Amino acid sequence: MRVLVLGSTGGLGGALARALRGHELFLSGRRPGPLRALAEEVGGKPLPADLSDELEAQALLEEAGPLDLLLHAVGVAGRAPVRQTPRDLLEGMLQAHLLTAHHVLKHARFRPGARAVFFGAYPPYVRVPAFAAYAAAKGGLEAYVEAARKEFLREGVHLVLVRLPAVATGLWNPLGGPPKGALAPEEAAQRVLRGVLAEPPPEVLEV
Repeated sequence: MRVLVLGSTGGLGGALARALRGHELFLSGRRPGPLRALAEEVGGKPLPADLSDELEAQALLEEAGPLDLLLHAVGVAGRAPVRQTPRDLLEGMLQAHLLTAHHVLKHARFRPGARAVFFGAYPPYVRVPAFAAYAAAKGGLEAYVEAARKEFLREGVHLVLVRLPAVATGLWNPLGGPPKGALAPEEAAQRVLRGVLAEPPPEVLEV
């Protein structure tokens, strides 16, 4: 299976890459040093890129070639009340979650029956005070994937939206750490892969 893990230097992306060891792996992230170390560990090929730059995203996806599985484990978190949210925080959220997904789907090539996996959020977890920007980015991503799914099904490609509970990754560091009971990244990765590789693949996987 030919697999591309985007955001592979993050906690969830790294766990997904390790769980897929043995497949033909392409790994992408914005930190070249950790990316090369992970690629060496799992036997993958490192492809550093900033996915918010369309030309970089296009070059990455051309090098990766036709895929059986794409995992978009990309994103940032942040917290600020609406009246204190600077424009760059909101734009950064939309760019990290939504714009990168657009660039990926615009330029990716897939084999028949492939899965492209994106990570949304349970609305009750994120539609809370001080998370308006994050909730908007995740909500926009979910709507985008739902509409795009209909187009990609014509090509035999399945878009899967995954909703995870909190996962204990570095994403939570700016917020004071993960909440109590957060899933370990390794457990989250195993649950995600079991679900998205099922036959038939789900449209929405709630873990």
